[in-house]
Amino acid sequence: MAPRVFSWLNPARWPSLLLAMAVLVVMFLLSGAILAVSVRLFGGLEAHHSAWQSAWPWLLAWRLSLYAALALVWWRKLRPRAVARLRGDDDGGRQALAKLRRLELMALGILVLLEVTNLINQLGGA
Repeated sequence: MAPRVFSWLNPARWPSLLLAMAVLVVMFLLSGAILAVSVRLFGGLEAHHSAWQSAWPWLLAWRLSLYAALALVWWRKLRPRAVARLRGDDDGGRQALAKLRRLELMALGILVLLEVTNLINQLGGA
């Protein structure tokens, strides 16, 4: 089978860091486009900001339900497979499981910090 000429176009063959950067750039561009459309639809930045403030409780509920769904998928589906794979290490996976636990705690800390920052901004702080 001859190598395909445009095989580099397949994102599955890209290095993971390059793929992460590409996704990040696309997310920034998409969020900027959504903001521009929203400001245009509401008639200005102040109207957009007031609509954002009035929708804040619903957006908080959306984020919390999203966090709950992600946690459920992680604990029920993905984590058992990762732990089973890590237990195949030479030391029974003790070091890797400790790193996984620290990574889980860091992710939880980042989410809590993000929501506390959002709450402070909503209450009129910084």
